[in-house]
This record gives sequence, structure tokens and C-alpha cells, in this order.
Amino acid sequence: MPILEIHRTAAQNHHVVRVELSSGSVLEISALHPTADGRTFGGLRGGDLLGGIEVERVTVIPYRHLFTYDILPDSDSGTYFASGVLIGSTLGGDALSSRGTDYSVMSLRVDP
Repeated sequence: MPILEIHRTAAQNHHVVRVELSSGSVLEISALHPTADGRTFGGLRGGDLLGGIEVERVTVIPYRHLFTYDILPDSDSGTYFASGVLIGSTLGGDALSSRGTDYSVMSLRVDP
């Protein structure tokens, strides 16, 4: 699938959720990033299903990179696959997950 748009955002003091799936796949993604069905990754808990795959564990971890990246695939839904599961784009599309919010500028902060 071609990519229509890419946004790069500086990530200082940024934290992400580490979502471990029963398939062995792991996603490290912003808490407010949408799932393909309209939830957010920060709202997931162990035992939930994500694209039919059970979520084993969700933890908050520091983001280790200088930038976050958001993509918009060239599709009507604005969804794409990451680690074997369909997720929503933060940049648009007609999926339930696309609500017109620019999630790329948000971060989850954890007080020490």
C-alpha cells in the first residue's frame, strides 16, 4: 500500500505503551494512537482482543527514539498492519479509529 503522508514529531520525555500479544508480536506505540476499531492503545488491557489476537500485557515505557512517525496509507480506511494487527492511522481515513484528532502531537507523561 502506498503511503500518502508521513509526519515526524520530536519526542522529548515521551512514553509509549508496550503491547505484548499472544502471537509473540510486540507494539510500542503512543497511548492515544487509535486501534482499527476505534479504541486507543492506552486503553488496552491484558485479556483484551486486538484484531482477534489476545493482549497478554500492556506496560508504559520510556520512548527511546528522537522522533515519532505517523503515516497515512493510501486507502479509504486509513488503517494499516503493524506487527500482524490492523491499526488506525493518526492522520485520517474513514475507519472508526479516525476521529479528526491529531494524535501525533500528544504524549503520555509519567511522573517519577
